[in-house]
Formats: sequence, C-alpha cells, structure tokens
Amino acid sequence: MLSHFRRYQHAIYLAGILWLNVYLVRQIFSIEFSAQPQSMHGFWMAIARLADGHWWTPHWWPYWYGGMPFELTYAPLVPWLTKHLGLYRVIGVSLCLVPVAVSWFAWRLTGRAGWSFVAAIVYSLSAPTELLFPDGKFDWLHVGDARRIYLQMVWDETPHYLALGFLLLGWRWWSIALAALANPFGVTGAMVFGLCWVLASGEWRKVAGAGLLGYLIVCPFYPPSLLPLLRANAALFGESAWSTASALGLAATAAGLAILWAISRRLPVYARFLLLLTCLLAAILWLEVRWGSHFLLQPMRYKIELELALVLSAVFTAAALVDRTPVWCRVVLGLALLWPASEQVIRHRRFSKDLIRSWGPAGTIEYKTASWMEQNIPDKFVFAPGSIAQWMNAFSNVKQYTGGSYPTAPTTMQQRLMYGVFAEKDADRAVALLQEAGVEAIVVSGHSEISTEFWHPYAHPRIYEGRLELLWEEKGTRIYAVPRQGTIPVEWRDDNHFFAAGPGTTPVNWHIGWRAFRADGSPSPITANAQGQIVVNEPVLLAYDGGLEAKLCRAVSLLTLLGCIAWPLWRRRLPVDH
Repeated sequence: MLSHFRRYQHAIYLAGILWLNVYLVRQIFSIEFSAQPQSMHGFWMAIARLADGHWWTPHWWPYWYGGMPFELTYAPLVPWLTKHLGLYRVIGVSLCLVPVAVSWFAWRLTGRAGWSFVAAIVYSLSAPTELLFPDGKFDWLHVGDARRIYLQMVWDETPHYLALGFLLLGWRWWSIALAALANPFGVTGAMVFGLCWVLASGEWRKVAGAGLLGYLIVCPFYPPSLLPLLRANAALFGESAWSTASALGLAATAAGLAILWAISRRLPVYARFLLLLTCLLAAILWLEVRWGSHFLLQPMRYKIELELALVLSAVFTAAALVDRTPVWCRVVLGLALLWPASEQVIRHRRFSKDLIRSWGPAGTIEYKTASWMEQNIPDKFVFAPGSIAQWMNAFSNVKQYTGGSYPTAPTTMQQRLMYGVFAEKDADRAVALLQEAGVEAIVVSGHSEISTEFWHPYAHPRIYEGRLELLWEEKGTRIYAVPRQGTIPVEWRDDNHFFAAGPGTTPVNWHIGWRAFRADGSPSPITANAQGQIVVNEPVLLAYDGGLEAKLCRAVSLLTLLGCIAWPLWRRRLPVDH
C-alpha cells in the first residue's frame, strides 16, 4: 500500500487540491448570472455575445469608445471561453485549477511533492499579502480572507489568475502564449518570472526563446502599435503615469536585485529564484505604497503574483527547518495544524456560499437601461456611465462612446472628453462635448441615494434637467436626447462596414485599416480630425480590413504556431546516429 502511495503520491496530492477547491466554490458551476455590476464580467459577456468570428481575422468593434480594432477590446481567452462555457464556469475553472498549478509548479521547482501539496493548501486558504499590503485597514483576520474568491467574483481578476496559472506550467512557448492570451499581466508576469529565473539559473536562452515564440504567436492581440497606445493612456492616470520617481524606483529595484543576486549564489536554484521573485514583487508594491513610484502599469495588482511568491517562500523556508526535526515532532505539528486548516475550509465555504449566488439580470438598472435603448433607440450613438456602460453590450447591441477597458482606449482625446463630461457643471459645455463626439443620447445616473447604478461618475447629474429632452427615467437614472450637431449620420451594414452620408465628420474612430469607396467602387480618401474621428469628403461606404500590421501579425502568428508544432515532429523522424 505504501509503495503504491509513493508511486502515485503527486497525482493523489493534485486530486486532493482539486477536490478541496471544487468543494469551496462548487455552486459557481450552476449559475448563469451573479449581480456584480461593479465587476468587468459585463465586458467579457459582451465580447462573447457579439464577437462571432472576430478571434481569427481582423474585425472592427463598433460598440465601445466610438469603435476600435477587436484586438484592443480585451485579451481574448476569457471572452472566448465564456462564449463556449459560460462566464461563471470559467471563473470556477480558474478558482479550482490555479491552486493545482501552484502545486505542480512547486513540485517541478523543488522535487518535493509533500511540501508542494502543503504550499497549494496554504495558497488556497490564505491571503498573506494582507500582512504587508492590506486592501483596507490592517487586521490580522484579513490573512485568512478568501481573497481569491472575492477578487474573481466581485472585481475583474479571473484573467489575471488564469495568466498566472499558465505561467506556472513552465517555461514553454505555449504556456507563455496562453498566459498572454488570458491577460496583459501574463506578459509582464512572464517578464518578471523569466528575469528572476534567468538570474537564478542562468538559462537565458531557454527563457528568451520561449518568450519570443510566445509573443510571435499572440502578436495579433499585442501588435507593436499597442505599446505607444498603452503609454499614452497610462499618462492620463497617476497610478500608471511615468515620472522621475518611476526612473528612480526602477534604478533602485535593479540595484537591489543585483545585490540579492550576488549574495545568494550559494542557495539552491529554487530558493534563489523564490528569494529574487519575492523581493522584486514586494519592491514593486512597496515603492508604489511608500513613494508613489511605479515603473509598471497598475502596480498594486501584482499582489496576485506576490501572494504566490510569499506562500512558496514561507512554506519551503519552514520545510528546511521542519525537516531537521525528529519524525514525531513533524507528526505532532501536522496534527496541530489540522484544526486551523479545517476552520479555514469552513470559513471559506461559508464566504463562497454567501457571495456566489444566482440572480436574474432583469431587475438591475443596467439591464433595464440597455433593454429600453435596444427597443426604442437601437441605432443611436449613446454616452453611458459607470456600470451601465460596462454591462450595456452584455444585454444589447447599442453602440456607445463609453464602455470598454481604458488602457486600450483607441484615443486619449476620447478619454479626456469622457471624463470632461462626467466632471462638467455647465450643461451647455457638456452638451457641446457630446455633440463633438457625435453622441445622440446620454444616460445620466442620479445621486447614490436615488440611482442604483453602481459608480455614479457624474459630479453634477442635474444639469441636464430642462436642457435636454427626457426620453426615459427609472430610479433616478435618466436618458436624454442630444441634438445632432457637428457630425454626419452613419448607417452600419455590419461590424466591418458602414455608410457615411458625407461630406463631414463621422462619430467613428479613424484607423489605418479603414477604406472608403464611392458608389461605383472607386476609392475615396479619408482623414482624421483632431479628435481622431473619420472625416469623409463625399457619401461613401467604409470597409475595415485591419490594415497591413493586422495582416502581417496574423501571418507571423500562424507560421510560428505551425513551426512550433511541426519542429518536434520533424526532429523525431531524423535518423539517430550510432
């Protein structure tokens, strides 16, 4: 019996971790909608509902921010899985399988199956980053919070966790590619993990090769033109903008990492890697908290990677000490830890039962607003706030000037105008901004004590009363008509084609992939105005083909993928020299 256990012990451990996490969140696999309006769940549902075949060929996404290339909407893996499995099953898969990946990674890293199992259990049942960087007021009780469940059900971290899970599968081109397809943090996570592994092991060729191949495969969704766009949008927000403090923080982090590398040479490779990784991630967060210095976008979200690093570092440091004690001491310690572990399981299970519940969307203000607009003004270009914008296209095909994930918004002018409208206290100036964008209807959420919309971004929601025609109202949320002025009407034929009754400015964003054609099929020139909108000289039909970059990226991706698959098969057929 003991010999059989030793033979299959790692598989048994993995099965045990999977069972534990399925037990904690099992009801999530049976729900279709959970009312969390503040989350990004609506974004992923919208892409899954409206994407059709956009995953494979260049397509335009006309539903957010005045239009954008589909690859800028969001990393494709979670929306694609949502389309085929349902969003909450995808979240459940992440909650259950990432701890399994933690155990697998720890075992491959250290060769110690038992302690890898312990590390995965600790990871499943604790939130150690709350000790160093608490989300709110510090409290020791937060260390036992079900932070993984909360972040994925209430906010938007499922893609981030999936990206981390894929990275833990090893330094392979396919795991890095899947991490990047899950979330942009998969890209930066691969860089951080890869840097620490190279410093610890010296295997730079393996890591660099895997990273390069992984990028070439996912480049259609991370084209070279995306980097300046991310920088431009990041500069609008203090949490991501580059500054002198950013350069100083990066230099200090590099110097600290170099010192750690020099003094840790005698440590085993896995211990050296965990030390470097933990300190680097902690530095990223500490610099932001203490000095407001950041050289990565949204640095506080790296708590997810730091949580993994802290758990592995703590568990295997404890392992080095515990393994020196007599067997009976280890048995006593193990039995003593069963009680707090069982209490944590009960606590997490109760938390997940209270949080993960099925709700009908029909009663939410987000659903009611989207449904009314779909039925009454389906062809109007609208400006929607907060959670209504986030969920608009999960329930309707209405095209909006808001919506979307801000880091990949196609123009900074759009972001400036949007936040300008939210902050405006003069109705005439606000209406002028809306007309400049081509908006034909605006959704205004009232004050928090009246409206059930979650975010309430308008600083002065009452300025439109008596200034614009009221179309609809419920629970403090109102829809007003905005008179058209400054832009020409457009008629969408499908996502990639629309007719513009020019000459004039359209409410659609310009992109190099747009082509304009007259009625006889001959090309017509188009330009962009200061706001980044398409300007036409005559009535034309516009067609989107993605442009040269989109086509080249897809060709490179396909050839790289075929090469990665064919190369091992070809090598196997080579004759073996004797």
